Amino acid sequence: MIKLLYLFGLAFLSFSLQANTNLGSLQSIFVVQDIKVEGAKKVEPEAIIEKMKVREGMTLDNYTLRDDIKNIYGMKYFESVEAHQEKIEGKNTLIIKVIEKPIISKIIFEGNDEVSGDDLKEQMKTKEFNILDVNTIKADIVTLQKFYEEKGYYLAQITYDLQKNEFNGLDLVFKVTEFDKVMVKKIMFLGNNDLVDSELKSIMATQEEGYFSMLSGSGSFKHFFFKTDIEKLKYYYKSKGYLQVNIANPIITVSEDKKWIFITIDIKEGPKYSVNNIFFNGELLFTENEMREKIKLISGETYSEEVLRQDIQALTEMYQDKGYAFANVLRRLQIVPGENKVDINYSFEKGKIAYFGKISVKGNTKTRDKVIRRELRIYEGMKYSGSKLRISKGNVNRLGFFEPGSVIFNTVSPKGKDNVLDVEISVKERQTGQISLGAGYSTATQGFFQASIAQNNFRGLGQNLNLNVSYSEIQQTYNLGFTEPYFLDSLWTAGADIYRTQNGLVTSFNQVRSGGDIRVGYPIFEYTRLFMTLRHEVTKIDNVRNPSIDEDIENGTAVSVRTSLRYDERNNVFEPTDGQFINFSMEYAGFYGDQQWAKASLDGRWYQPVYEDLIFRSRLKFDQLYKTTSRALPRSEKFQMGGSRNMRGYNFEDIGPQENLQDRVTGEFRDFNVGGLFSMLGQFELEQPLVADAGLKWVIFYDVGNVIEKFDPDNLILRQNYGYGFRWFSPIGVLRFEFGYPIDPPPGVAGQQFHFDIGQLF
Repeated sequence: MIKLLYLFGLAFLSFSLQANTNLGSLQSIFVVQDIKVEGAKKVEPEAIIEKMKVREGMTLDNYTLRDDIKNIYGMKYFESVEAHQEKIEGKNTLIIKVIEKPIISKIIFEGNDEVSGDDLKEQMKTKEFNILDVNTIKADIVTLQKFYEEKGYYLAQITYDLQKNEFNGLDLVFKVTEFDKVMVKKIMFLGNNDLVDSELKSIMATQEEGYFSMLSGSGSFKHFFFKTDIEKLKYYYKSKGYLQVNIANPIITVSEDKKWIFITIDIKEGPKYSVNNIFFNGELLFTENEMREKIKLISGETYSEEVLRQDIQALTEMYQDKGYAFANVLRRLQIVPGENKVDINYSFEKGKIAYFGKISVKGNTKTRDKVIRRELRIYEGMKYSGSKLRISKGNVNRLGFFEPGSVIFNTVSPKGKDNVLDVEISVKERQTGQISLGAGYSTATQGFFQASIAQNNFRGLGQNLNLNVSYSEIQQTYNLGFTEPYFLDSLWTAGADIYRTQNGLVTSFNQVRSGGDIRVGYPIFEYTRLFMTLRHEVTKIDNVRNPSIDEDIENGTAVSVRTSLRYDERNNVFEPTDGQFINFSMEYAGFYGDQQWAKASLDGRWYQPVYEDLIFRSRLKFDQLYKTTSRALPRSEKFQMGGSRNMRGYNFEDIGPQENLQDRVTGEFRDFNVGGLFSMLGQFELEQPLVADAGLKWVIFYDVGNVIEKFDPDNLILRQNYGYGFRWFSPIGVLRFEFGYPIDPPPGVAGQQFHFDIGQLF
């Protein structure tokens, strides 16, 4: 057998060829009559031959063979490649002998105490049972170090080792040295003459290490977020009028023990600019006055990049509402020479009029298409409208059935129809139903047991179904409710409740209320509905301790009709962070039954993002009870305040008219809250996630209000309190832990209250 091996001086390929020179010099050629591959186990021989230029019947020379061997190496599956010529059954046969790279049997991490191996594997391109590729492994190390950096381990070091195992495979072992988390000890600003350090720090994601860093993760240095922070600072300065601000590359210093980072940011603020003249040119569809009414940035005011962005959006939407979906509003800034003023030039390109094409929904595995479509203010074939598209997206978000930020409206022109825009609505379902069992202790009800079944998107039709049972020695509640937001696919809302409550929180008596209601609603304006509710309720009291209570007045049947006008523009019904809710209602009892009275209520709630996920929440509530006949008003309908649901610096019934009376049960004189006819309440909160993934938030609050017999603004005394707390959005509801402190409380009121309760406050 004759063996031929071509030896080439290709050092960069790192392979060697054994040669038999029977055929003479390297320029010798022969006709290839057959090709065979030896040594390939995991790679198919056909795949190797496919990479070669030489074919059966071709005359082989050393240049073609060199290229073929290079191509086989390029597959990255082999440690060595050899070419041989042999006579097999009288044929000149070219034999390609390969030695395959080993397979990675297992990936092992050592020293990763703070980050799990599974999390690290998810970041890598190298996987178990892949063919070994050293270059990919090196790239993976860079990726893993960046991943550690995002976790706050800025100095983490990672190396790798290849170890043969008992199965003649290779284990890929990553050796990790994590070091401690590098925390930001101090952020220093230089040159910020007009904006103070605290103001600049408040807009940065990178924060100094603080008391709650262990829980919130604040204080960790993450390089990606820090780069974004520098851009935020520039944008913030430009939004304050500093058009020529310059922020140099920050100086980052690591302490000797490698535990702390010190950041120095040098800022050159430059002059503060105001708006000089505003010009409009290009393809104008509106008068100058109409456009000036839409913008907020006007001549004489301080220039703001953020307000300018909002103005461009408003002007663009004006054009889009005329059907010009591709309208483009360009802005050009021109500094007035010798003055700290800037001219703003808006230039308009209207483009073509477009129409909405096909509207499709995807990602809604549970929610029916019609639940989403009925919230839209656009329809197929309609002339394009930017504002109605924006409102439609807000309405779908407001349902609360989908993950925050997952509702996306994509518009794309179908092929050959550049004046048509198809709308693809993409959503991601969130958990809207829950079954929960719970037991615990509340400062109001003491020990309690709770069970609930709630489904806010029942059958995927947007219906609300809830069954709630709460039991304690002081208070028991049983409630079954159902709401259909679009009754029979119409605009009508319909619902009903059946309930029974036993309340022992009122000091004057214990009471049991049982009954039910039916309600209907209809939209009269955008975000505004008119509701009518018919309620039938039976009240029974016992264990009367207040001698002024007349059981004949308290006991009996109340049949009432309540008319409510509700405006709801919250961005999410279940966990709002923006928008407002206003409800005005009038209720009259006395059509038949024993009870006769009227009640008016005004409840307003406002939600406003302060910065990123820091939310300002506020509420104003007024209630008035009216006497409609000579029959006395029942104590059970009158108002009192105190506790976890209103004035959190006071205990239940601390606020309201008090009378010192002899207790029927004990015979001792004591103060009884006899209830008032007018109630007013103001609540103000700042709420922010503490550990977002765990649903844990912190809150600080201020409450103000009072309950009085008759509203008299000249002699009105308002009770006040402040406090802080934590909220856990748990599977059984919002668990609230709050500490309230009264401001200038009346005699006999405790100086501090701790409240634990279940349920969002407002």
